[in-house]
Amino acid sequence: MKILSIILLIFAVFGLSELHSFGLDLYSSPVVISLGEIYLLSNAPETSFYQPAKSVEGISLTHSNPHGFRELNVFQLSSQIKAVGELFYTGVFVLDNDYISDKIFYLGYTKSINQLSLGANVRYYHQSIENYHSLDAFTVNLGIIWQNRNITHGLTYSNLSHTSKNGIYLPTLYKYEFMISPIEKTNFALSLEKEKDFDLRYAFAVSREIASIFSINTGFITNPNQFSVGVMVKMNDFDVSIGVRTHSQLGYTQAIGVVYRI
Repeated sequence: MKILSIILLIFAVFGLSELHSFGLDLYSSPVVISLGEIYLLSNAPETSFYQPAKSVEGISLTHSNPHGFRELNVFQLSSQIKAVGELFYTGVFVLDNDYISDKIFYLGYTKSINQLSLGANVRYYHQSIENYHSLDAFTVNLGIIWQNRNITHGLTYSNLSHTSKNGIYLPTLYKYEFMISPIEKTNFALSLEKEKDFDLRYAFAVSREIASIFSINTGFITNPNQFSVGVMVKMNDFDVSIGVRTHSQLGYTQAIGVVYRI
């Protein structure tokens, strides 16, 4: 409980995105966790929250306990659905316990043109902590993905509005990702992420399809060092994923999710 109280204090002073800069990730899904937050590799609908240009049709439901704290139960419901020939996506995160009431709603759109994909989403944040300030704010996020044969690049620009209110801070984040597929059914990727007041974070990850119904993922993130691994099993129109991530100072994060492919 002492460590949890410290985390809540940091949360109160800095806010959710700032926690991410410290490597305190509260919201990643099992697929994102297992792939070291490299979104180009993450083949699940919830990925569009992080990379607005990512297109993965389906509906997903995930649950996680960040850093091993049973008191922090996070649920996420996401969907990407085509309407009138266009791809829209939406979702919600909920973290609610005796100390925190935290909800994120988002709505986005992505458009593919040949080998180029563009996307944007709007997020609504409601964050409040017992006996402290609360934040209600909208942010805008942009993404682009372009592919050339077996190489894919991605850029994201998050929290465009640079929201700061009542001491809770959502900083602007820049992220570049690179993915290459030199071997059939195997993808390698790296990412570089920068926020103004923090050191550069980088990550490496590998995704390998072992059989038509089974794949394994693993990744590594710096600042602070974190190692992750996960598996995905395909069963007809459903994918079941499990991910685990360690942390150099805190406990591990475990997550599980189910995706229905449309």
